[in-house]
Amino acid sequence: MNTQEIITPVAKFIEWTFENLLVPIASPMNTAVVALGLVGLVFWLRLQKKYTEKAKQDGTIM
Repeated sequence: MNTQEIITPVAKFIEWTFENLLVPIASPMNTAVVALGLVGLVFWLRLQKKYTEKAKQDGTIM
């Protein structure tokens, strides 16, 4: 038995996995990550605005 006879089917399986499973979900996954990042950014900026306004009222803003 040759090492190539073992490695080739494993390599073909890994290639098949990337082509049929990972590539189709790449675009929706990237979109979901970007959307989650934007939601987090908006949330953080709203909190920061609230904290800045409170600091201005208390006179503790730097």
